[in-house]
Amino acid sequence: MKEAGGPWQRPASHFGRRLLILVAVAAIGLGGLFAVIPPTLISAQSEPRLISYGLIGLSVLAALAASRQSLARIGAQVGLWALFGLALVAGYGYRPELEAVAQRIMGTLLPSHGQSLEDGAVVFHRSADRQFWIDAVVNDVPVRFLVDTGAAAIVLSETDAARLGFSRDRLRFTQMFSTANGVTRGAPVRLDHLAIGPLTFDGLPASVNQGPMEQSLLGMRLLEQFSSLEIANDTLILRR
Repeated sequence: MKEAGGPWQRPASHFGRRLLILVAVAAIGLGGLFAVIPPTLISAQSEPRLISYGLIGLSVLAALAASRQSLARIGAQVGLWALFGLALVAGYGYRPELEAVAQRIMGTLLPSHGQSLEDGAVVFHRSADRQFWIDAVVNDVPVRFLVDTGAAAIVLSETDAARLGFSRDRLRFTQMFSTANGVTRGAPVRLDHLAIGPLTFDGLPASVNQGPMEQSLLGMRLLEQFSSLEIANDTLILRR
């Protein structure tokens, strides 16, 4: 009796035809891949890796050509892996554009989060209550501010002040403020560091409001330190 031939015992002509077809299909796929790969991804430093990947790919094609699977099934499997690889390469090549899209989506879904522009400006979208809210970092603590052009200073609520380490027992409420609800007192404090996205400020004077206040306010004392403050089409653009 004749022994059944293994996958590597196919006639040479049959194996050669299958390998030639697979190489041709792979070449067409690589041509389409190179058409969408940004040129910056291919450099002289990457040539050794490309050669290694090419040898590995050729070995894989030879193994597939010698397998018992039909070319149609092999083509379907290779096509799925090629699409997956193409998606990874395209995502890597266009990551700056994808990051900008992600920031824009986040800015729309979370108006107080803000969107950083290439020129260093930060854009905030008007929220559902028609106000502008800003998520800042004060002394390494996240604080959400309401932009209030009617407020003269940065005013912290007692809750935010406590989170920043300003104990009420040590505050001296020596300032007087006139508000829509009447006269209230404030305690002067100093913020070592405040960051709004890439825009940073050091040594800012602020006040802790003595009366009840639901949110902290970002007043004119800080807003005036921006070189540009623009409100248009329900967006607030801040530039340092």
